[in-house]
Amino acid sequence: MTLAPQKGRALILVGALASVFTALSFRLFDLHVLQHKELSALAQANREQVVHRQGRRGMILDVNGNPLASSLSVRIVTADATITTPQASAIAEQLAPLLKTDVDSLTQKLSSQSRYVRLNPRVKLDEDAVQKIRAMKLKGISFEDQFVRSYPNGPLGSHVIGFVNAEEKGVQGIESSMNDYLEGQAGYEVIERDRKGREIRALRDEELGPRDGYNVVLTVDQVVQHIAEQELEKAMTEFKPQAAVIIVSRPKTGEILAMSSRPTFDPTNMEATSADARRNRCISDVAEPGSTFKIVVCSGALNEGIVTLNDQFDCENGAFMYAGRLLHDAHPYGVLNVEEILFHSSNIGAAKVGLRMGPARLSDYIHRYGFGHKTEITLPGEVSGIAHPLSRWNNLSITRIPMGHEIAVTPLQMLMAMNTIANKGVRMKPMIVKSIKDENGISIFDYQPQVVGQVIAPRTCTLMTTALRKVVGPDGTAPKAGVEGFDVAGKTGTAQKVENGQYVRKYYSSFIGFFPASDPEISILVSLDDPEGGAFYGGSVAGPVFKAVAEKVAEYLGMEPHPPQPEVAKLS
Repeated sequence: MTLAPQKGRALILVGALASVFTALSFRLFDLHVLQHKELSALAQANREQVVHRQGRRGMILDVNGNPLASSLSVRIVTADATITTPQASAIAEQLAPLLKTDVDSLTQKLSSQSRYVRLNPRVKLDEDAVQKIRAMKLKGISFEDQFVRSYPNGPLGSHVIGFVNAEEKGVQGIESSMNDYLEGQAGYEVIERDRKGREIRALRDEELGPRDGYNVVLTVDQVVQHIAEQELEKAMTEFKPQAAVIIVSRPKTGEILAMSSRPTFDPTNMEATSADARRNRCISDVAEPGSTFKIVVCSGALNEGIVTLNDQFDCENGAFMYAGRLLHDAHPYGVLNVEEILFHSSNIGAAKVGLRMGPARLSDYIHRYGFGHKTEITLPGEVSGIAHPLSRWNNLSITRIPMGHEIAVTPLQMLMAMNTIANKGVRMKPMIVKSIKDENGISIFDYQPQVVGQVIAPRTCTLMTTALRKVVGPDGTAPKAGVEGFDVAGKTGTAQKVENGQYVRKYYSSFIGFFPASDPEISILVSLDDPEGGAFYGGSVAGPVFKAVAEKVAEYLGMEPHPPQPEVAKLS
């Protein structure tokens, strides 16, 4: 009788043990067979960490190898997946002051599901902060070296150089247009850790090294850029224009030695800049060129043999009625020849040259000079300007376009037109990138000057230069642009601004010139948008800036004095 209850209890115990072992068997089968792949991947993820290594972004160098943009190595604090969400807040409170960020945003990063998070991608840590973080011995926190873009000259040349975003991608300027060359190739390595989070270097089995980006060498000369910007800044202070631009180039090759706009910006302090300040007005802004455009109609007429420098036109004492509208000159002139029309800058004279030339031929030369088309300089943001087709010309167009109305151009387009005259009628493509080099200084690609086409004959250029020399003479519109010891040729422009479809009493004041006139080495464009103080003529406002820049550039480049030559014979 006493054995029966014992036997029952034994059977219950055996049944219970059998149930437990059966459950364990199913669990083991589930873990080792059904979930084997998933659990193995999770275990590997807990054991391994993929660390990305950034390739150094290439440098942007001036023509002499001076760095305009480079990448500095900085210590980056990283977090891995061993940090749990409950730990994130406590770690964030300790790190936030040293990383110069707020606790909430840092907590969010630390709570991320990502296996690898950079905590200070844009903040450079000093060695004291690094040592303090190391002393904390925070689990899941480590360091790696990364690169941060640096612009050693601050705002100098910023419109050409551009800047990068938080992901080190080029956004503007050369940083953007040459991003594919500058951008390094990222690499990675797989790091294995033991149960205490220590790296097991012996077990590292996968690694791909990063590749540094290529260096981009510009035609820009850092010293010339500084000279140009320094003088432009002085003009901003003296005349207080709304904006201003300056470009320095070599007419024979199209190389750009300096290019800048005002207002400007500092790529090392992007938070303090505006979109307006970042705009490169040399290529992105258009306006009526005013009298600088007279070089187009006069050179075209001379090239076609329609006029000679000696041909005379009645300038109507400053008031010319055509198609029911009056056209005025700044000063009343009687009879002027073509040379005098240029150096006195007569609107009526230019209009009458245009009438003799005719719309079809004038339109042809406008497009030969490249107006209405991008110059294709290696910079983003360039616009085409406005050069209406003949079908959109009105009855007044043939008299207004020759004086620089009813057409809109960029400063760079206007400079390249003047360069064509300086370069014996050959139009060059503007050149701002000279070469691509690897980290050892070996050239990957060298850019060469590119000819766009022959616009006018060399003989025509000689005639135009004869007239343009007198612009800086005592009887011309820009005596203040003369450079002591050098033969200068150039043209002024004082274009009325258009607002709400109407001309207003605001002006673009410009001067474009080249020197030495007989063998041009340097050309310079200066333009100020609505200068204050009553002095708004291009010769009075932009001319002195040209003179100051030309004198300093000539001295820096070691150019030999080249005084004005005897007047060139007026070829018929």
